[in-house]
Amino acid sequence: MLQPKLRFYLDENMDPEIAEQLRQRGIDVLAARDVDLLSVSDGVQLRYAVADGRVLCTKDAGFTDPTTWDLEHYGIVFFTDSSVSIGYAVNALQDLYRNETPENMKNSLRYM
Repeated sequence: MLQPKLRFYLDENMDPEIAEQLRQRGIDVLAARDVDLLSVSDGVQLRYAVADGRVLCTKDAGFTDPTTWDLEHYGIVFFTDSSVSIGYAVNALQDLYRNETPENMKNSLRYM
């Protein structure tokens, strides 16, 4: 039986090229620009990810305080280096995709 796989949503703080490279590797990923969610609040970004069943990926430290969000989510991946390279982000998310399940990611905050 196939195990469910992670699906990612990259907020506007993440380079959309990361999404392009992940798609080329067969990973289900959307970027904020793909769904016309540029310049919207953090809450809107997170609610979109939740509604679409996706792990939110960000460099926005506003997402690192779990008491801020009063809803269950499919996981948040926070890149601590605001100048993270595209290659590093792609490899880190691909590793997470290969090694984690949606169940394990639920309501978790991962630092990369």
